[in-house]
Amino acid sequence: MPDMVPAFKGWRPPNLAISSIAGNLKEHDVYLADLILVRHRLTSAITKLLSEYNPALIGISAMSFQFNTARRIAAFIKNLDSSIKIVLGGYHATLMYREIGEENKDGPFDFILRGESDLSFGELISAIEGKANFSEVMGLSFRQEGIFIHNQPRPLEDLSKIALPNRTNRVWRGYSFGAKQLDIIETSRGCTMPCNFCSMNHMYGRKFRAYEIERVIKDISHAKKEGAKYLAIADDNITLNPKRFEELCDTITSEGHNDIRYIVQTSCTGIASSKTLATKMARAGFEFVFLGIENVSTRNLKMMKKGNILESIKKAVELLHDKDMLIIGGMIIGNQDDKEEDIAQNYEFFDRHNIDFISDQIITPYPKTGIREELIKANLVSNREDYSKYNGFWANVRTKHLSSEELQFLKWKYKRKYSTFFKTTPSFKSRFPLVNLLRVLLLRPYFRIKDATRSLRRTESEIFLEDMDKFNHLNDFKELDFELH
Repeated sequence: MPDMVPAFKGWRPPNLAISSIAGNLKEHDVYLADLILVRHRLTSAITKLLSEYNPALIGISAMSFQFNTARRIAAFIKNLDSSIKIVLGGYHATLMYREIGEENKDGPFDFILRGESDLSFGELISAIEGKANFSEVMGLSFRQEGIFIHNQPRPLEDLSKIALPNRTNRVWRGYSFGAKQLDIIETSRGCTMPCNFCSMNHMYGRKFRAYEIERVIKDISHAKKEGAKYLAIADDNITLNPKRFEELCDTITSEGHNDIRYIVQTSCTGIASSKTLATKMARAGFEFVFLGIENVSTRNLKMMKKGNILESIKKAVELLHDKDMLIIGGMIIGNQDDKEEDIAQNYEFFDRHNIDFISDQIITPYPKTGIREELIKANLVSNREDYSKYNGFWANVRTKHLSSEELQFLKWKYKRKYSTFFKTTPSFKSRFPLVNLLRVLLLRPYFRIKDATRSLRRTESEIFLEDMDKFNHLNDFKELDFELH
């Protein structure tokens, strides 16, 4: 989908899920169209796609905040050619398939695939071609006399049976991280942690499955051949098995694949548990580490079922910075008992420990999660229905002491105060000396003057509303607006 999270405006990532599905469709013509690359010309791009490729089946993948756009795009496609079958998959479809089926009895989706669809997509095609029965495809929801029939859930796949992703049949180019070409791989799926704010267990259960190292290396090699200079690793929790991660780093280095740069998401406890992991990551070419700090309040960590990991947080930061890896610190604010001082405490901690980039989110009551049930019970969910705001940026909750509006304002206020754009961390300075010089000499003074000028002409509240209005229209695809039948 073309929808973007405001904090990741600099990313243009390919969708790994549809690449994997395509890699497992050996007997069909399949093409991949990531709409993130044409988000400013959606209707013309989609119309051209239908004309050039004449598809019989279109698969659409969407997370919760992208679902409304997915539905509008599906309706737009049906309006152009009602004979095209459309299947919806992804996280939101997996979580909300019953609700989607009930709400879309006459809607644009013909099928829903729940859970992993790497292999079930091909089985669905066989059923469409009359080679199998729809009722035999586990994880499928399909229409029968206008009503969605939901087949039994699909067991987790044997990862050894999943072929490498198809990166060659992408319709458009332009996937990027900054100025360099970006691609995505995965080395494992799932997480065993009990975090109550996460919906991952609905997709993969509370299990951890890993690909063979040899298969991962082949995947890296393929992505490099397609031009990747940065590889993001999409694993849910790669540090659940630190020894395996170390083995992967060693193999990347020995195979010569440390000539590109890697971005990875890790847990603090996983990094802190090994004295050698950070060294091997640096040697293998890991440059950016999204570190799940979450919160520095022991009360909030306990509430999120993260445990008391404060010492692990400090140790992980120390180990990564010692090797000049750049930390994108994941922060979650807006917990039930949060006051302004609790929110400020988190930003101050990130500033004090030289976290290179702040990725701050307001806790989001994603469908079917434990935290959603708890917050609804406490009457602290302010937005239960508009999932387009469920991307971590917007305040869909309130706390016992702060309204949603106050929470949104405080996120903006402290991000602005501690913005890493205006701060030079030692690791950033060491890693990117020329970029840092450019930022210090040119960009930072320019934005400081711009900010000061805005402050002269507007109050803080007016600047806040101006910024929020800008973000509010980031995913407003007006060309898709029409009456849905």
